[in-house]
Amino acid sequence: MRTPSVLLWSLLGAHLIISAIANDAGPVVQTKYGALKGEYLRAKGKDTVIHTYLGVPFAKPPVGPLRLSAPQPAEKWQGVRDATKQPYMCVHNPELTRKYLKDISLTLEVPEVSEDCLYLNIYTPAKPSEKAKLPVMVWIHGGGFTMGSASVYDGHALAAYQNVVVVLIQYRLGLLGFFSTGDEHASGNYGLLDQVAALQWVQENIHSFGGDPGLVTIFGQSAGGVSVSYHILSPMSAGLFRYAIAESGTAAMEAVFTTNPLSSAQSVANESGCDTSSTKQIVDCIKQLSEEDILTIATKDALMFKVTKDGRFLPRSVDELLQDKDFSKVPFITGVTNDEGGFAIINFFLPETWTEGVDREQVLQLMHFSFPDPSDKWLHEIVMNEYLGTSNEPIKIRDGLREIYGDFLFNIPALIKAKHHKDSGAPVYMYEFQYTFNELRKKRPSFAGSDHGDEVFFVFGACFLNGHIQIEGQFTEEENKLCRTVMAYWGNFARTGSPNGPGLTPWPEFGAEAEYLGINLEQQPGKNLKEKHYAFMTQTLSQLRQEEKDGPVVQTKYGALKGELVTAIGKNTVVYSYLGVPFAKPPVGPLRFTAPQPAEEWKGVRDATKQPFMCIQNRDGITELFKNVSISLEIPEVSEDCLYLNIYTTAKPGKDAKLPVMVWIHGGGFSLGSASGYDGSILSAYQNVVVVLIQYRLGLFGFFSTGDEHAPGNYGLLDQVEALRWVQENIHSFGGDPASVTIFGESAGGASVSFLLLSPLSAGLFHRAIAESGTALMKEIVGDPLPTAQQVANSSGCDISSTQKIAECVKSWSTEDVITLSKQRMFLQFVVTVDKIFLPKPVEELFQNQEFHKVPLITGITNDEFGWMLPRQLAPSGWNNGMDKEQILSSMAVFNPEPHNDWINKLVLEEYVGSFDDPIKIRDGYKEMMADMIFNIPALALAKAHKAAGAPVYLYEFQHSPSIVQVNRPNFVGADHGDELAFIFGLCFGNAHVKATVPFTKKENELCRTVMAYWGNFARTGSPNGPGLTLWPEFGAEAEYLGIGLEQKPGKNLKSKHYTFMTEELPELMAAAQEKRERTEL
Repeated sequence: MRTPSVLLWSLLGAHLIISAIANDAGPVVQTKYGALKGEYLRAKGKDTVIHTYLGVPFAKPPVGPLRLSAPQPAEKWQGVRDATKQPYMCVHNPELTRKYLKDISLTLEVPEVSEDCLYLNIYTPAKPSEKAKLPVMVWIHGGGFTMGSASVYDGHALAAYQNVVVVLIQYRLGLLGFFSTGDEHASGNYGLLDQVAALQWVQENIHSFGGDPGLVTIFGQSAGGVSVSYHILSPMSAGLFRYAIAESGTAAMEAVFTTNPLSSAQSVANESGCDTSSTKQIVDCIKQLSEEDILTIATKDALMFKVTKDGRFLPRSVDELLQDKDFSKVPFITGVTNDEGGFAIINFFLPETWTEGVDREQVLQLMHFSFPDPSDKWLHEIVMNEYLGTSNEPIKIRDGLREIYGDFLFNIPALIKAKHHKDSGAPVYMYEFQYTFNELRKKRPSFAGSDHGDEVFFVFGACFLNGHIQIEGQFTEEENKLCRTVMAYWGNFARTGSPNGPGLTPWPEFGAEAEYLGINLEQQPGKNLKEKHYAFMTQTLSQLRQEEKDGPVVQTKYGALKGELVTAIGKNTVVYSYLGVPFAKPPVGPLRFTAPQPAEEWKGVRDATKQPFMCIQNRDGITELFKNVSISLEIPEVSEDCLYLNIYTTAKPGKDAKLPVMVWIHGGGFSLGSASGYDGSILSAYQNVVVVLIQYRLGLFGFFSTGDEHAPGNYGLLDQVEALRWVQENIHSFGGDPASVTIFGESAGGASVSFLLLSPLSAGLFHRAIAESGTALMKEIVGDPLPTAQQVANSSGCDISSTQKIAECVKSWSTEDVITLSKQRMFLQFVVTVDKIFLPKPVEELFQNQEFHKVPLITGITNDEFGWMLPRQLAPSGWNNGMDKEQILSSMAVFNPEPHNDWINKLVLEEYVGSFDDPIKIRDGYKEMMADMIFNIPALALAKAHKAAGAPVYLYEFQHSPSIVQVNRPNFVGADHGDELAFIFGLCFGNAHVKATVPFTKKENELCRTVMAYWGNFARTGSPNGPGLTLWPEFGAEAEYLGIGLEQKPGKNLKSKHYTFMTEELPELMAAAQEKRERTEL
């Protein structure tokens, strides 16, 4: 216990010190460049007097001819320079600084900005000329290299509590600090060179302030931490410091580095009206811009200017320097907060409403900050899927975004740097800061943890500041203790190279288990910080990047193919895509109107990254088709050279994965369509299958026939057989199992599937089949081809006296002639024919004899097959506003064209329209009738025939109209022809060349997953059923089916009334009428 006399002398001593501070004109110190007059400060809770020297010049003002050049040493001055005022801030948008200070509850007088800004502030407990040899801590401020200053920090508390000299430096920012043309005219990195000049000044002068030039620690946060890390790498900084602390920022942050600075330079030059014909002209012009012009750029393009490899400060890339351990191997502290992306940074980029939740599109828009390299854009979905999964919940997406930002900008780069540094043999200490100043918590959303920069309060002992910075609110006693603890760790490190010391929780050195210290109101050592996401970024992404760079290369029987990597929303799985793979020789010249020939081998590696030409068709028709749905895609040109397929697989090249194979046959009435209109990557990713999209000849080239040996026809179907043969020979190279092939298709593609079930040519080429909204029992697509052949030939001036002459004439037509025909007669029907090759007998006969492949089958329809798309092309004008019966009878002539069969059409009309007089009800009856005759009844007939043959059959009715089509459709339309396709191919999660431009709903996303699961299960096992799915009953005696909508519901006897009428009652009446007519004729 102190005696009264001792206490008296202590109080008297304190009084004398205070009096000295009050009366003294201020400390004066002599530097190499001249004398400085400072002032005195004392931190709360400490008697130590701190001598402060503000605005100390360490370089010449970088103005005029010195703009965009390396800093020059400061000039000497005469007399005593006043060092009691904060220096100008380097040129940046000062409103950013003011907003930032307000957000973190700080109040201070923000200085003006100026190009004349290369100054530092010094805080020391040593008296002038006292050779104290104190540790020196040089602080480099953050701010994204675009904002910040020495004046927003105060080093006197840290200096007082740790008996160190604290130096706060400034450096050029934004355009003035990091503008570069990538050559000698503007090499860039001027801000970092300023920091080097400041460190050189410290080496020359810090002894005058009681500092030890041999005991300098550089420390900084955010861009300041990045700067610290760059100094460790730079040969120019070697020997200028002994220890380093990088807080929430390292050189491993890709977002702060550019390999192409010229792009930004040209952009700014263009905006400023500069001549961009040469880099010299650009630089000369930028040097002439006024400070106001530069402020305008700083406000508009804040994050445009970055660090670059200049051959001087940064002689090689960061990766090379780290890999080669070519850096200063000094003791190192690095770390992060536990919520780096928690609030401040995202709040800078997004509207204020982001705190209530964000959507996936907003996340995508911000991903370029984490992945600035445009070539990495394809990785964005991979990253989103890792952090967000398939969630569409705005709150979950918001929290995932915060974690993405934290990890990719700060956490993972910090770990990368720590591991490289540790591997070089230097001691490393890692931390995670886990506490937020109580006053800040009140201003932030409750979900925010310790945000970016929150540790700075405690590093600088903000609890005890007593200078120019005012802090809202009061620190608690626990927070005061944390201030002392953090300053002690940092101070110990500046003295010894280790943060540990008496009374502190031991801070483990970073090692094999990635040890770190959790810094909170209580300190807790830990291991393997961010282990899962670290592995994802440094291993998974690195591997994917390399694969993307190299391109996946697969070897087929015919040659090597180089593809590309694609992703699907909501899945981490990478899909390897190979586009435009030839499966047959181009069917041109003498191969026109002949069966396809096997593809020829090629030398070298064939590029398989571009969509193939579409087969000859009316391209305008495809364009018009996609205009009516909210889908974005680029439509290729057309060509006779079109026998290609697109392959999507989750298997790496060379991996014998034996995945199920799903071969898609597109629809389009055998006259339109292509592989490029679909994207198989999502189905592949979600169901772990190989998806193959095939093309086949269309229209005249695919189905022209004279009905004999001169042009037997069915070339498009023969192309499909050839594609399936190619799959059998080659799909193992893509990880597919040739013994587990499912063919599936819609409309004409569904009919093709059904024809392949009938054809002996396709025996053994597939093992399961899915025919959607199309079967071989659709009477309109099979018939006598000769009348159409004669009609086409005659209209083009061909001799039609023989089928040989017709075939020879048509073969001589140019591609342009055929395209013109397809435009003029878009709906001219070239039919499938009984060619004795692909189709050996009439369809009805093959079904009656059960001469087809008895493989498991899914078939089905939508609940409004003739709802909108087809009647817009085929129905009478104005049909959608209502119809009368005469209009319907006129349109029915195509089904029964003979005049004496008018009674049949009237009978069918009566079945569907009855006594209706209401034009709307008549219209709806017409739609149902057409759907039944073209699609529904044939589908049911196929299912029954297949079931009767003993094969498993699954029937469905698709009942939901997707959001992407609802925009352009009237509300009376149900699930139209083809509406299931968006869900079968998982368009909800599309991220490649086919994208929805209208968002799917949450329930539609679930439907995408459900439908893909049914189809994927079927491709794997022959049954669509699986865990978590509504049971899909097998088609049987009661015509069981599954209603597929936003909810799935099993049903029975689909279309039973109309099916009975069309397949039993009407045929009986027609047979009776035929018999009566024959008797009459006799």
